[in-house]
Amino acid sequence: MGQYEIVLEAFRNLSNTSWMPFVTIYRGRSASYQSICVMQRQRVDGGVPAMSREQAIEAARNYAAQRIARGNL
Repeated sequence: MGQYEIVLEAFRNLSNTSWMPFVTIYRGRSASYQSICVMQRQRVDGGVPAMSREQAIEAARNYAAQRIARGNL
C-alpha cells in the first residue's frame, strides 16, 4: 500500500474453531532497500471470529488500511 509493506497472517485458535488475524506494517526507505517496522506484529480484534483463513486475512487487511489511512501508526 503505497510506501508501506503489510504482512498479513492468520492462525487457528487453540480450540481450532476460528482463525486469528495478525498484521505487521513496515515503511520503506527511499534511499535504501531496508524497511522500518512502524507497527509491531499484533493481533487484530475484529469483534466476530473469522471462520476461515481468508476471512481472517481480509480482517487484517482492512485493519491495516484503516490504520494507514488515519496515519495512526
